[in-house]
Amino acid sequence: MGRAARLALPPAVSRLAVRGYVRAFGVDLAEVDPDQLNAGFPSFDAFFTRTLRSGARSIDERPQVLVSPSDGRLRDFSRIEDRGVVVAKGHAYTIGELLADAELAAAFVGGWQAVIYLHPRDYHRVHAPVAGQLQRSTCVPGRLLPVNDAALAREPRLFALNERHVHLIASALGRIAVVMVAAFGVGHMSCAHHQLEAHPESEQRIDFDPPPELTKGGDLGVFHLGSTVVLLTEPGLRPLPSLRPGQHLELGQALLERGDGEGA
Repeated sequence: MGRAARLALPPAVSRLAVRGYVRAFGVDLAEVDPDQLNAGFPSFDAFFTRTLRSGARSIDERPQVLVSPSDGRLRDFSRIEDRGVVVAKGHAYTIGELLADAELAAAFVGGWQAVIYLHPRDYHRVHAPVAGQLQRSTCVPGRLLPVNDAALAREPRLFALNERHVHLIASALGRIAVVMVAAFGVGHMSCAHHQLEAHPESEQRIDFDPPPELTKGGDLGVFHLGSTVVLLTEPGLRPLPSLRPGQHLELGQALLERGDGEGA
């Protein structure tokens, strides 16, 4: 599917494919960069990884606030329990499994996990939820199972089984992990600050020295066809009262703020 999406298409075929997709999934073309729309898309992948027009998203710049790294539906929002266990709607696993790093996972005990599902209509680029330094990127090998609700009901550990890219950010709000989870037809993920092999046979890890400086809302990665982002925080933050599972999020929308970490 990924290879087919990257095939060069004649302009007339590309326009037909994009028009059909827009109608089928209700894509809002008013949000798309007009230069891209006017130039057309040389492949379906180019349309799927489209950029937004200037001003289409507003990034909450308050330093005490962590924002959504992407558009998507907030599938789950839950506390990371003792021993790093997450038990929430549709999934149950340890953060050590998800990150493929039990030592790092211990830092997130008592923090929060947000699971954001990117619908086919959504903008599919992933951005930094805080300003900070990108300390590490890791590509963890795994499967390419679907990530829809039915698949999660069958396999609660799905996110810890699929291939994923783990971005570790050091910030004034503590360490933040942004995990891009691959899925059926979505094995191709690219990252803004490095190039790791897709579908590696063994774990690949880059420890940045010096670490790239990230601005809040700055580029982090791209899904080539859609999937899921899992966001992890250390203790010390609290969710905003308006946050509810099932709501649609936009890139840059406030999710958590500095506080005692209590409440939901």
